[in-house]
Amino acid sequence: MIRLKIYQESAHFRIPTVGNPLLSYPLPPPSTVYGFLRAITNYESINFENTKLSIQGTYKGVSFEKETLVLQTKTETKTNIIPIQKLHQCSWVVHVKSSEEFENKIISALQNSPRILSLGRREDLIIDFNVFTVEEKMLDKSKEITQKKTTKIYKTWNEGEDIENGSIFRMALDTVVNENKEIIAYKQISLIYLNARDLKHSKTYDGEYLLEWII
Repeated sequence: MIRLKIYQESAHFRIPTVGNPLLSYPLPPPSTVYGFLRAITNYESINFENTKLSIQGTYKGVSFEKETLVLQTKTETKTNIIPIQKLHQCSWVVHVKSSEEFENKIISALQNSPRILSLGRREDLIIDFNVFTVEEKMLDKSKEITQKKTTKIYKTWNEGEDIENGSIFRMALDTVVNENKEIIAYKQISLIYLNARDLKHSKTYDGEYLLEWII
């Protein structure tokens, strides 16, 4: 299992159902992380069917900044100035559980990347990162595990589940492609965004961070 810690000075992960202003999900969506892993490994078939993700993290501030968006059609080019929500001083913790082959390729790609990395939009650069191989451990129910770091986390939401301590977001889990690797659909998922310390049902951790596998 891999623990990937990412730092970005700013980031925006657009909620596609909100048009003006453009709002951001509070953590990187799974589809963004899967796309990032595929991009750095030369588009290996890393997807929700063979790779599990746990996504958590924090940011220290939010701003709304006006940006110029360009829409180009076959007949004309349109521009529009629109407010966009940005997250600042972002620290993400992503756990990746896949085959040994894929995990080794991810680690190698991160450590030997010849290009500047970004997560989300091209301009949302990864300023710093650390990648570790960690062990998934079972929680000892006789002992209370207190998460050392204060983070927010995604967990899968099931209809009818109590959401008193969190917020639900409907988002893309990953893309669905055809034989020609063309995107034909998006697999949707509902996730709760909540404090990682509220994961009283969680059964695993890595010695420092609690884990919540998405699907």
